[in-house]
Amino acid sequence: MNMPATEEDFDRRTGCVSAWSLWGSMRGLFALLMTLVLIGLSAPCLLASPKPGMATLTASEATRKEMVYYVWNTGDGRLVPTAQGFAEASAKIEIPWFEKGRFSPAWRSVGLSGFTSDSQPVRAVTIAETSARPPALPVTLTASAGGKSQSLSANPGETIVWDGLRPGGEWEPSFLVVDLGKPQTVEWLVLRPATDGLPFPRHFLIESAVAPTGPWYPVVSANFPFFPDPAGLDVWIPLRGLVAGALRVVVPWVDAPAAGWTLAGVDVLGSGEPLLQPGGTAAGDLATWNNLWLNFGVAANEVHQKFDPWWETDRPLDGGMVCIGSCEWFAWGALKVSWLEAEANPDRLEELIARNPVDAEGFAWASGGSDKHLGHSRHFTTNALYATAVAHHYLVRRDRAFLDAKDPKTGETILSKARRAMDYQLGTLGGRSGLLTLPGKEHDGTPESAGTNYWDFWLFGYECAYTNAFFYESLRVMAELEEALGDTARAEELRALRPKVRAAFNDKFWNPATGRYTGWIDAAGVSHDFGFTFVNAMALAFGLPDEAQAAEVLAWLDGTRTVEGDDSTGADIYAFGFAPRANTRDARHGTPPPVNTWNGALKIEPGGNSAFGKMIQNGGAIFYVSYYDLHGRRRYAGADNAARRFDGIQEEFAKDQLRRDPANANGNSDVVGILREFPESGLVPYYFVDGLLGLRPAARGMLIAPALPTDMPSATVSDFYFSGKSWEITADRTAKQPHVEGRDVTVPASGTWLLTPEGQVVESHD
Repeated sequence: MNMPATEEDFDRRTGCVSAWSLWGSMRGLFALLMTLVLIGLSAPCLLASPKPGMATLTASEATRKEMVYYVWNTGDGRLVPTAQGFAEASAKIEIPWFEKGRFSPAWRSVGLSGFTSDSQPVRAVTIAETSARPPALPVTLTASAGGKSQSLSANPGETIVWDGLRPGGEWEPSFLVVDLGKPQTVEWLVLRPATDGLPFPRHFLIESAVAPTGPWYPVVSANFPFFPDPAGLDVWIPLRGLVAGALRVVVPWVDAPAAGWTLAGVDVLGSGEPLLQPGGTAAGDLATWNNLWLNFGVAANEVHQKFDPWWETDRPLDGGMVCIGSCEWFAWGALKVSWLEAEANPDRLEELIARNPVDAEGFAWASGGSDKHLGHSRHFTTNALYATAVAHHYLVRRDRAFLDAKDPKTGETILSKARRAMDYQLGTLGGRSGLLTLPGKEHDGTPESAGTNYWDFWLFGYECAYTNAFFYESLRVMAELEEALGDTARAEELRALRPKVRAAFNDKFWNPATGRYTGWIDAAGVSHDFGFTFVNAMALAFGLPDEAQAAEVLAWLDGTRTVEGDDSTGADIYAFGFAPRANTRDARHGTPPPVNTWNGALKIEPGGNSAFGKMIQNGGAIFYVSYYDLHGRRRYAGADNAARRFDGIQEEFAKDQLRRDPANANGNSDVVGILREFPESGLVPYYFVDGLLGLRPAARGMLIAPALPTDMPSATVSDFYFSGKSWEITADRTAKQPHVEGRDVTVPASGTWLLTPEGQVVESHD
């Protein structure tokens, strides 16, 4: 394992944190910086203890330089393969056992070059308490290739023999379709080899679909070229909660065409109800919500170079991630992982929060090793994001030990750092006046300055709407934390400031000429309004505009109102389908353009590598913005309006599960932001939790304020971890009163309810 030798080495390596501000030819530098920051994130100390009946196994083929996967012999008659990753990285996999005893696991590595290692035994595993074996689901099997098809029963012991040959003797890819009847949660696909010496598929991959008619999507973690002979052992392929109505085993080629391939049978093991359950909707809705979360929330079935979902993977295998170890991502990371039960992800976030410096002045650094993002400039959103992450994480988990955890270098507690981060906003940045103002020439928003937030192509600075929006939200969340800890005076101070901030925000940033919020006002008094959809979506989501302002913003976004001078209007604003364009007015209209071209690497003129519509931050689109878009619509236009926007997202997801990273004519692949270094994509399916169900932590407990669309009679989230317990929470239109039975909570689909840490549900007027 590539581990930093010392704490200082960790901080040095994490000093330049991943972002996506270096476009085109600079993407290679970005990938290097991502590698440096994440070196410290796979430390074994960050892994949660295995659950009962499970063990975490580690393998490494460190001497080779290629992509590999590992096949584990668990010692109880099973082979369990991993996803692919770098050979030099340590590959960890958590495997359940369904019988008690002492087992002797061993692994083999399989390289994409065709290399297969000898069996490598590891320390024996003692299982004293077993995992529950998921039940087998009824299936129907159909094999096809070269125009031939054959229906097969799934009777135990019945051998499937398939040669995949056309009549002329040529091999064609063959398919075994496993029909589940309806979309269901799938944990394992078990392939049983024949016992009479007939060949097991040598090269195969797994695809999924909502129905056996397709369309089919790759399960990217389940691609196994040169699979070794199972020698009579069942092959258990982990699918980790995939929601599918059908699976397909694809055999793209065989080494000996005349022999084809053989299976003794197929089992599909499922775990019951999906994590996210929209009631009364089409099968595709169920699959979309859950697989969006699986791909972009927990990134469970993705390929990661370091066998770790906090790592990105280069093209063409780029996929979802969990989080990035930079303060810029902490608040988004908390939304994604704080509600997950005892897993490695919440623990890892806590470790990163503890290590991230808040300096003597109170400024929250970009990462453990640098106060500047990419070593370039300070991002003044980090203070709001640090405080918000700490408050949200505690209010969900209610673990005082988290707040009392100490910075390993300074000994200061997380709670103290969060409070000082808030004080920096209130004092140094002038927040008590109602408006943050960014200090210094470097951050003054003029053409000579540098970027000051996530959107660092643009020279946001001085009086910045993006930074002030996050400040407004941090006041809300920190007030809830202070009240929960008993400091009611501090809580009231923060709450009392919010109306002042809201008034200042609207006075300063609302542009009546365009009917939307401007991006920033620089130190020379110039307002920069380029139709920033992300600024306006955030403002709506946080509740900053009044009803009339919100209506104007939504009319502009929906294309029913045109703003003079915009380059994108009408339906073109949502040309990418999954999210609005980042801006509707071309960056080149500024005089000079208020952008950072990274020493000329970015060319915004027509035909350039960052021309309008050809780059993420200039007419491109980033998926996470849809999270705020959905929330803003829910708040001001209602659940049905938000549902119509989600329909557009679902339509795009149905095409390719949003596995897209297109390049423009200049070879620049930063046209859209979904995969790789965009773990915030997972916020969109989280809208099911805090949007449809309205789950939001507060001082006295977990608020439940459902907002179900008309055609959704109920919505349920399973395994929502709150205050040390895992809950199943349902909003149901037929319920008249809240009901609690064990860990199952049902509330009416209207009103606002409070689940207390003690497990009671009462009506709330918050």
